[in-house]
Amino acid sequence: MTLAVDARFTAEVGEGDSRFTVEVELALPSGVLVLFGPSGSGKSVTLQALVGASHVTSGHISLGGEAIIDVARGVEVPSHLRRIGYVPQHHALFPFCDVTENVTFGLPRSSRRRVPPEVEALIEEFGLAHVRAAMPEGLSGGERQRVALARALAVAPRLLVLDEPFASIDRAGKDALLDCLAGVLERRRLPAVLVTHDSREAKRIGSVVVGFERGRTIGPVELREHDDAPGDGVRRGT
Repeated sequence: MTLAVDARFTAEVGEGDSRFTVEVELALPSGVLVLFGPSGSGKSVTLQALVGASHVTSGHISLGGEAIIDVARGVEVPSHLRRIGYVPQHHALFPFCDVTENVTFGLPRSSRRRVPPEVEALIEEFGLAHVRAAMPEGLSGGERQRVALARALAVAPRLLVLDEPFASIDRAGKDALLDCLAGVLERRRLPAVLVTHDSREAKRIGSVVVGFERGRTIGPVELREHDDAPGDGVRRGT
């Protein structure tokens, strides 16, 4: 079976005494792969390796059976050719663009003048049609993050990666957005990798949950009620 994400690698960021190394094993058949663990455990470095922003020193990463990194064979696909959509914790919207302009920013110029139907569908699915002409400063936090999600998906990526994008949203808004995102991903059969240290969030959307401790994966793991990070109350998968 071809995996949506198949990775076994070592990556590092920083230099000298500040160098941080992670050792990672990931396997996702389909759905959402959740990287779960406390701050500083290696989750974000793993995302950076996927998108090409951290140095992979050994191993491989494949998406849908295609290698984007294989150190032994000298394969390293440039970041801009990996077709990975990225959503950071802070929405990073362009303040001088309205909602529609932000969503279509990564499209060819011709597609920005006349929004393609599939992008119009994203705007509708994320509940942004009524604010499509609004500027970011006039949006709520949840609406801004919906714009960021729609923008990442508008370019038709083969993988969506999300680095704690719901951390600053209140519980009710987070639950609604998680349900919305899950529906969008399922309808498009698009795999995703989500970083979080919120067990409720992980259980709500995750197909596979991989725990992180001190720069190493420990999963897959099974989360129990009220877990906040790998350790007590977390059972490793068999």
